Amino acid sequence: MEQHTQPKNILMYAGTLLLVVLSILSIGILIHLAKSQNSNYENTISVSGMSEIDAAPDVAEFSFTVSETAKTTDAAQKVISEKVSNILDGLDELSISEKDIKTQSYSIYPKYEYVKIARPSSDVAVDGTVFYPGNDRKQVQTGFDVSQRVLVTVRNFDVVPQTLTLFADQGVQNLNGPNFEIENPELLKEEARAMAIDSAKEQARRLADDLGVHLGKMVSFNENNAGYPMPYYAKAELSAVADEAGAFQPELPAGENTISSNVTITYRIR
Repeated sequence: MEQHTQPKNILMYAGTLLLVVLSILSIGILIHLAKSQNSNYENTISVSGMSEIDAAPDVAEFSFTVSETAKTTDAAQKVISEKVSNILDGLDELSISEKDIKTQSYSIYPKYEYVKIARPSSDVAVDGTVFYPGNDRKQVQTGFDVSQRVLVTVRNFDVVPQTLTLFADQGVQNLNGPNFEIENPELLKEEARAMAIDSAKEQARRLADDLGVHLGKMVSFNENNAGYPMPYYAKAELSAVADEAGAFQPELPAGENTISSNVTITYRIR
């Protein structure tokens, strides 16, 4: 009986010892992980840098719609083509290139209206429709609505007032612009980012000197609130000047656009 009990006791003691060893190893691993995580937040400093660049816009953009309603799509499209052709001729006279004129959308929709129907001799029509007061109208197709949305980019600001006048004379709809913008802002955006980084680096050096520490490797970089140029919406109705022929042209100041960059850099410190 004692011979059977002794091996069981040895196995029980061995299992207990194994659990103790595993527990110690688990605790050690958890402590190591905690130290590794905390090391990401210890002995670092974060600095921010911001820069802004003011630049004059180099293009003015207009967008407008030409629309027509007719009995058939062919008739509506013919009118649309004539209107757009007249506008294109006017833009050509202003030396605006064809590559700067773009159709954004072209749509054709059936047009419906409610028309009054005559009261039948019986309150129940042949097709089974019941006639009652207020049920004396039905929806019928009366034609088609055709519209074309066009975007025009003007590079010579001297002809912007004449361009606006041209659109008004041609009776375009939903006219938006001129919006003065920077056509390719990426180079300026990169320049602003470089300036913001230089500013952050300089702040980090000064802060390290004040704290009496040395900067180590950069551990993180973040660019936030990146600012792309906002278009300047000209207020054509505010003022106007007369041209040589005596006709009034709106004054459209282009102003400046601001491109900004805001960066945050984190360094290890020693």
